Amino acid sequence: MKKSGSKGKAQRREEDRGSRNSRAMLMLTFFLSALFLVFTALLGDKSLFELQRMRMDKQSWIEKNTALAEENTILQEKIQAARKDPLVMEKIAREELGLVRENEVIYLFDPREISEEKDKGPK
Repeated sequence: MKKSGSKGKAQRREEDRGSRNSRAMLMLTFFLSALFLVFTALLGDKSLFELQRMRMDKQSWIEKNTALAEENTILQEKIQAARKDPLVMEKIAREELGLVRENEVIYLFDPREISEEKDKGPK
């Protein structure tokens, strides 16, 4: 009878060891899974750093879009003014296209000669 009792204790000890081993494996699995999730959240393609970079990019694009919208509005106003006012149209034609009026004389100066005259000073 005593032998059967000692077998029961040994069996229980063995079960306790097995139970502890399975708890240790479970804890190790949990720890490794948590570690994997942390690294993935910080360093993966869809990480927190990538999310922050994308938010900054989005803000940059919003600012560029706003600037372009303002520039577009200004250009639309210039187009409307040029269509309605002949003086604005003439100014644009003179400045951007280099057009001149009939019988108008244009004087062209060599910029190098002008700078040389400035360097010599008054005579």
